[in-house]
Amino acid sequence: MSAFNELIILGLSEPTLSMVFDNLESHQLFPSIKIVNNLGINSFKLFKNDLFEIELINSFECNQNNTKVFLGVNKPNAKSIIHKLFISDIEKFDLNFINIIHRSSSMSSTVELGKGVHINSLVSVAAFTQLGNFVSVNRNASIGHHTKIHDFCTINPGANIAGFVEIGMKSLIGMGVNVLDGIRIGENTVIGAGSVVTKNIPAGVIAYGNPCVVMKENET
Repeated sequence: MSAFNELIILGLSEPTLSMVFDNLESHQLFPSIKIVNNLGINSFKLFKNDLFEIELINSFECNQNNTKVFLGVNKPNAKSIIHKLFISDIEKFDLNFINIIHRSSSMSSTVELGKGVHINSLVSVAAFTQLGNFVSVNRNASIGHHTKIHDFCTINPGANIAGFVEIGMKSLIGMGVNVLDGIRIGENTVIGAGSVVTKNIPAGVIAYGNPCVVMKENET
């Protein structure tokens, strides 16, 4: 990853912003960072850092080719909503989105990444896996070979996803979840923390347990 002058972060999730800054530090990138104040937050003392010039701005126009853009939120639906608010045509701004990958992560050279991917520390991604646009993979997670994770998904810390798994867009895999080989999880589905997924899970549900079972519809 090469250095750049300016990074625009859309959204204001404090934990995600903290992780983003940690990852930028791991690459020794010291850009000017502008955070779009779409949530009306007036203070960001937690994020003041001598390595970054940080500024809150009230609006955003993606019309500068040299400006990099990142979604600073972790929840799948929040990522999707913010994307729709600010960007109407993802392909139009192909060169502007940045992938932020921590140096301590381990990733096969055959992994395919979309745009705006965020991979945190100590993550392992095996061969021939595909991560879609705006996928977040949190610390100590492991993703097996030939797995496909669709747009806006979030993989929480310590999750272990085996090979040949497919996870539908806007789904969330909770902390410490184990997903067995060949499982299909539908879009907009939440898998609760600590679950063991032994069979396919449909779209639009909340499921958890060992073994993981559907508990209710996901209304978000």
